[in-house]
Amino acid sequence: MDDIDDHIDEVPIIGHDGSINPPTDEPDSNQTQQQSSFTNYQKLTFIAMCCTYLSSMMSFSIIAPFFPTEAEKKNVSHSQIGFIFSVYNLVCFFASPLWGKLIPVIGTKFTFLAGCWVAGGCNVIFGFLDQLESGTQFLVFCYVVRSLEAVGAAASITAAMAIVANAFPDNVAVVMGWLEVFSGLGFAVGPPLGGALYQLGGYKLPFIVQGGIVILILVVNIFLLPGQDSQSSKEMGSFVALFRIPAIWPLSFAILVGSAALSFLDPTLSLHLQQFNLSPTVIGAVFLLVGGFYAVFSPVWGYLADKKRILRLMIVLGFHAAGVAYLLMGPSSVLKLPNELWIICMGLGLLGISIGCGLVPIFLDLLSTAFWYGMPDNLATQSIVSGLFNGMFSLGAFMGPFAGGVLTERYGFPVAASYFACANISVVFVIGLFGVWEYQCGYGRRKPRVKEETLKDEPNERSPLITEAPSWE
Repeated sequence: MDDIDDHIDEVPIIGHDGSINPPTDEPDSNQTQQQSSFTNYQKLTFIAMCCTYLSSMMSFSIIAPFFPTEAEKKNVSHSQIGFIFSVYNLVCFFASPLWGKLIPVIGTKFTFLAGCWVAGGCNVIFGFLDQLESGTQFLVFCYVVRSLEAVGAAASITAAMAIVANAFPDNVAVVMGWLEVFSGLGFAVGPPLGGALYQLGGYKLPFIVQGGIVILILVVNIFLLPGQDSQSSKEMGSFVALFRIPAIWPLSFAILVGSAALSFLDPTLSLHLQQFNLSPTVIGAVFLLVGGFYAVFSPVWGYLADKKRILRLMIVLGFHAAGVAYLLMGPSSVLKLPNELWIICMGLGLLGISIGCGLVPIFLDLLSTAFWYGMPDNLATQSIVSGLFNGMFSLGAFMGPFAGGVLTERYGFPVAASYFACANISVVFVIGLFGVWEYQCGYGRRKPRVKEETLKDEPNERSPLITEAPSWE
């Protein structure tokens, strides 16, 4: 019994290469230097990823202010217009895991650049669809081109996440937090830029300019982004092995709900704000409360996730606060608050802050969980985790507006917001209860990549169930 007690706190920690190394008295000077400052390789990679996230979200959102009007001129119904918008995320949901599977074989840099090329080219092509005949021909080509653009975007973003995981093993959450800043900036800049270009040069100009920006970034990244595939294995990762890990399921559910919570407001909030007789400019400013606070606080949450490693606690607290935010946005009848604009704005600001706290740590948690349960710490695992995260986020972005529109139409915005509050609170219970179960099974004390410790030969009840990468065949 004394021997077992001696090993209670000696939980093995998986190193960056997937192995368990013996402890050393002296700190690794290379590791200390890497944590104190980024290398030139990392700096170039970071710049390339920021440009990609910015341009990708601009491509998605630039059509918002003018395309519905143009589509109506082509005899396209409102529901069909809505599906033109939502098909982008639906295709990303199916394409992202596929790219995550293929990236180790075809290479991260090639996948990244090819995806940018396809997305940029589709942007330019979309600008010439107004030359087609009204009705079915225009509608079908909109679906096809928008879907191809989503395939390219899924390739570039999935590859970008894999590149980040590979290039920044000790700062994954910090870098992802900063990339969310550029993602939010692109989403915010896209609509006003699209509206201004449409007024200046008509339907074609926004697409030509945006497509040109994407292709220009592609050309720059050819020289800017360092090569990354020479030493990587060509072995593909296994989604079967990934989904055999119990923790993947509640984390995937959290991604889905968090993404849906962000996108729920797209078709519903402006209608809810009409009761206050606000101008379009003021309504746009209210929308920015969510994106603005999300962008500002994402690096903070990333820093906390990387340095403090309280990932599950951050997820639980973030989604709990997001549930409260949705109750304020209604405001819900449960709170018995007056229907005042300042209360709604307070809920929107709280949502922007809290949902970042819930979402930003998940990617790091997925990676750490996969490594801890025995999957190899290599490009194959990083790629399928990236594909899973991007796919679930895209599915949530597809379901959020759809469910929000249906619930708002049937029950009204306050009740619909209350349903989404319950969805966020359900994540708290799922992650919390799973965390208790996981701890009881002996996984609760893992501290990935914080400190290398020796794996003792003697087994004990708190040792991991898997100490080597198993054969998942």
